[in-house]
Amino acid sequence: MSLNFLPARFILVLTASLTILAVSSQLFSAAPLAAQEETPAQTTLVSLERPFQLPFAEPPGPDTWLPAQPYGNTTGAYRQRFTTYGASGGIHFGVDLSAPCGTEAVAMADGIVFAIDGPFGSPPHNLMIDHPQLGYASMYGHLLQAPDLLPGQVVKQGQVVALTGDTAETCYGRPHLHLEIRDLSHVTKYNPALLINANWHNLNLIGSTSRDFARNLEAPRQWQSLYDQPEARTGGPIINDFAYVWPFDWRKKESTLSLTPLSLVVSASPEAKPANPGPLATSPVGRQIMGGDCCTQPYWNKDSNQVRFLDRPDANSPLGIWGVDVSQPEAGPQFITERLGIYSPDNAYMAYPDQSKGVTVIERLADGQTWEIDTDERSPNFTPDSKSIMWTVFDDDAPSDSREETIWLADVDGSNPRILLKDRRSDPVTWLANDKLLMARRVPGTSDQTLFTLSLSDGRQTELLQLPQMRSLALSDNGRYLVYYVSLQRDSSKNGTWLLDLQSAKPQPKKLPFFGAYRWRDNERLVYVPLDPNAGEHTFFEYNVRTGQSRPLFPAGTGLTIANNDWRISPDGTKIALVAASGLKLDGLWVLDIKD
Repeated sequence: MSLNFLPARFILVLTASLTILAVSSQLFSAAPLAAQEETPAQTTLVSLERPFQLPFAEPPGPDTWLPAQPYGNTTGAYRQRFTTYGASGGIHFGVDLSAPCGTEAVAMADGIVFAIDGPFGSPPHNLMIDHPQLGYASMYGHLLQAPDLLPGQVVKQGQVVALTGDTAETCYGRPHLHLEIRDLSHVTKYNPALLINANWHNLNLIGSTSRDFARNLEAPRQWQSLYDQPEARTGGPIINDFAYVWPFDWRKKESTLSLTPLSLVVSASPEAKPANPGPLATSPVGRQIMGGDCCTQPYWNKDSNQVRFLDRPDANSPLGIWGVDVSQPEAGPQFITERLGIYSPDNAYMAYPDQSKGVTVIERLADGQTWEIDTDERSPNFTPDSKSIMWTVFDDDAPSDSREETIWLADVDGSNPRILLKDRRSDPVTWLANDKLLMARRVPGTSDQTLFTLSLSDGRQTELLQLPQMRSLALSDNGRYLVYYVSLQRDSSKNGTWLLDLQSAKPQPKKLPFFGAYRWRDNERLVYVPLDPNAGEHTFFEYNVRTGQSRPLFPAGTGLTIANNDWRISPDGTKIALVAASGLKLDGLWVLDIKD
């Protein structure tokens, strides 16, 4: 089905308000559902208290649409809280769904058109539909053209109302739908995940970046899940300008505050121990090692016997890095360190910002020696050998498909700073060796990318091949295999999960027989979770890139749902750590044992 469209202009007339009043009088009136309060009916992810359907008739997938940035205090929104997102509290006040230009968007519930190209942002075109029987309004942004609808027109749930577009107006730059749910005054903006009848943990197994949420270090568990996010208000105050934040804000501030709240770490000591964690659940395939809303973004120690995370377990415990011994989780978390920062691969150095000066501080942990380096208010990365640091300078607010990036390199003490590469649309992918970077450069006028290597010693570039836009790139530990996915290409044969053998003289992509989330288990085996929007639990499979064989890791199932694709495989490849979800709430940290 296709739509005819009106010329681009603002369409909002008095008759719209009169029609809305007339039609709404025939419908039952209801105040907005408690968008941020959980009711008994919301304890399952499919509930009558979530009255909206998804804005697309087709299910998600590599050929149709995929989630991009979720609603809330994402790290991407936090970095632009005073610019792009400053008009509505500093958070991402809608949900972004990647889709090819021209994808049909449908009404999520019965409603009445309020405005076309109204003063609601999200250019080049937008559509506002009121749902008076529910007490909400839905706003569709970044549309391809102005929809052929009229203010006051009644629309039915599932009716095609718009075609998706591209905020860059190119249809290859950033094609996506920006979707908001507001109150009927169009001022308050609610979390769509709480109101749209879908399992967002299933949907968010795959998609674009900016999924993590910025942390208020004075309340490190606040706003850390897809469903626990604050309301936003047009013209409201910035609600996420935290005094202490993680990841650290590298920008200069006229402030004398420390990076972390000293009142929460002064009691830190190796003997610090939180209250008893309480009973922990078990299953045939694994065990819970922390309960409740703990702890997002966990990681393994190098010995694979401890899962670590940033937390403040209770009011009597210090803020810092904590760890749980996976062999005896009932002992509770152990305090590791109050020092937060970017650690070098050999753990000899740590990087953190001095916000009062707008510089990066590199500290040698053995003796406390420090060096100040001007990284243009950008966070650095250590090279694999821990001897140098690298950082990229670009304009946050410039379109990603045309902005200029400058990659700098300096010795770990800040000496010998030099420009490694200055180019447009070029981004580091991963390290191939101590002196070699894998890079991707956007091909002008398309969404394709050129994959090339960059030598740190002489700046030489070696082109490998040109590919459709790659996402979620993951390199095997030995640097041989690169896995990635391609989606939403007009030629559907290009969509899917792909593998490159970088040691081949002429690498050619090989299509893999699955689509979903993936992690490397070792140099030849991938663990993946298939994308299934209706899955009742998440299942893990192993794929051997050498033999091409797949097998289920837990044939009897896991009984678990991964929260926001938050899972890690241990360095020795024997265990999986994941943040679980139960309904709308987080269900703690779990560890699953992989059996060979």
